[in-house]
Amino acid sequence: MFKLIKKTLIAGIGAIEYSREQMTELRKQLRESLDECVKRGERLAEHEDSLLAAFFSAVRPKQKVPTSDEVDVIIPGYDDMTVTEIIDQIKRLSMRQLEIIRTYEYHNFNRIRIIRQIDKELDEARIIPDYDELPVSEIVEHLESLSQQELAAIRDYEKSHRSRVTILRAIDRRLAKAA
Repeated sequence: MFKLIKKTLIAGIGAIEYSREQMTELRKQLRESLDECVKRGERLAEHEDSLLAAFFSAVRPKQKVPTSDEVDVIIPGYDDMTVTEIIDQIKRLSMRQLEIIRTYEYHNFNRIRIIRQIDKELDEARIIPDYDELPVSEIVEHLESLSQQELAAIRDYEKSHRSRVTILRAIDRRLAKAA
């Protein structure tokens, strides 16, 4: 019986040793495979990054950044003005001029107060597409389909930009009717 137990123990120890060797070999193979995957992944990532950059540069619309001279035509001395001075000037600009100033500001100074003010002005004007180019009669027609909030936004925009009495009166009549 003792011999049987001894053989079983030796066999068990042998099996454990064999398993340990297999596990060590398996661990080594796994480590090599993972290292290879990491190397491959790094090569792919580098390649992928260059492909993504090429793709985005191809599909991204090319936005022309206005020059300082172009901006100076709209707001003379823009680069030397304070944020408050620029915001005061913004209120008199058309949508197209606002878009030019916004692009220039974003790419050169990126002052958040100016950009937010321009965005606010543009949002008000975009309620009626091509607002600045439309004749007064067409703007008045568009007013019929606007909500009170939209009317108030258009009123603010009109009052701070061109202050056309006909439009302001039409808005006031519409607001009075809705009240």
